[in-house]
Amino acid sequence: MKNRFKIPLGFVFLGCILAGCANAQKVALSNDERVIAELQKRVDAKRDELGKTGGSKLNARSVCIERLKETESVIVIGFFRYDQGCHFDGAFIDSKYFESTDMALSKNALAAFGWQKAPKREREMLASYWVQKGLLAFFTVLYTKDKDMGEREFHPPQAMTAENGEIKVKLWVQLPSGMRRGKEFKRVEYKFSKDGSLTGNSTLEALHDRKMKKNEYHPPIAVMAENRAIKS
Repeated sequence: MKNRFKIPLGFVFLGCILAGCANAQKVALSNDERVIAELQKRVDAKRDELGKTGGSKLNARSVCIERLKETESVIVIGFFRYDQGCHFDGAFIDSKYFESTDMALSKNALAAFGWQKAPKREREMLASYWVQKGLLAFFTVLYTKDKDMGEREFHPPQAMTAENGEIKVKLWVQLPSGMRRGKEFKRVEYKFSKDGSLTGNSTLEALHDRKMKKNEYHPPIAVMAENRAIKS
C-alpha cells in the first residue's frame, strides 16, 4: 500500500542532499523488468542451494518496486501477499541487494543518501525519509489525522537528535487491512545511531476500533523484526 498523503514540503530539499547518487544502477536496474530479473536470479540461487526445482517465476504482480524520486541509488523491494498486500523484503542500494534481515541495510541506505557529510538537521530529515519511504514503504504513513482515530492525540512524522547523536523517528501509520475488519493504526519509533545504523524500534501506541495499547517493545532485529512489530 502506498503512502496516500502528500509528502511534506521538507522532502523537496532532499533532492539537493541526494544529488549525485546516481551510478551504474542506471544501466543495471534501469527498468522494472531488469529488477525482477535480478530478483529471479536470487530466488533461483536459493532454490538451487535447497535442492529444489521448478517453482513459479516472479512477475510484475508478485513483486512490488518503489523507486525513490530523490535518488536512483536506492530501489525498495517488496513481495505481494494476499493477506497483506506488499510486504517489505529489502532494497537495492548502488545495485547491491540488502535483505530486510541484514543489519547493514539502513546504514548503507543512509550512506547512499549522503549521511556522512550531512549536518544534524539534514540527518534528521534523511532518517525520517528512509523510515517513511524505505522501511515503511508499503504501509500508509499518516501526515494528517484520520477521522477514525477519535480523540487520540496526533502528530505528523517527527525526528529528534539526542546529545549522543542518536536520532529517533516517530510517526503514525495505518496498517494494511488484510483479513481484519476496520482500521488499525500504530505510532512507532525507529532509532538510528550516529553512523546511521538502525539500533531498534518499538510500537508506542496501537489503535484498533478505538482501543489503545501502549509501550509494546520489540528488540532491534533488523527490518524484518520492525515489520513484524508494526503488524503484530
